[in-house]
Amino acid sequence: MMNALRFASLALALTACSDQPAQSTGPTPPPVTQGVAAFVSVDNLSARVGQTVRVRVEVQVGSQQSYKVGSYTGRLRFNPASLQFRAENAINDGMRIANNTGAPTGEIRFAGASATGFNTLVLYDGTFEVKATGYAAALALQMEELSAALSLTNLAPQLQVNRQIFLSRTGVRN
Repeated sequence: MMNALRFASLALALTACSDQPAQSTGPTPPPVTQGVAAFVSVDNLSARVGQTVRVRVEVQVGSQQSYKVGSYTGRLRFNPASLQFRAENAINDGMRIANNTGAPTGEIRFAGASATGFNTLVLYDGTFEVKATGYAAALALQMEELSAALSLTNLAPQLQVNRQIFLSRTGVRN
């Protein structure tokens, strides 16, 4: 009887340890049907002081569009008293560059180009150290240019910059 109880407890414990991914604990961006949406995402909205967070600038191309993003320029702004830039995370897709010299004052400029269009729609990816709680409130995105690959069509008229900060989607990798 005791062995049966131990076996049942073990089976219950193993069932609880499934390989399902953790559920999202924050908002995720809504799907886009037309145009292009740009937004900032972070991997931990409730990070504590001293922890590092990954901050990304991402775009979504509407499901009714037939183009790929070919070039972009933008600025990521943040409060340097709340976040301290630590490193840029490489994205191996197209030609990309970031100017981090403004990071001490709270601005990173970024740009990229790909003649055939980007496969990865993460435009910028950086690691920051949290210096104060509520760091995400001061994150702001400004997109200065966005164009389609091949046709070089200016996508700015179709671009919507979402001011809300989102939780990074599972599986977003370089």
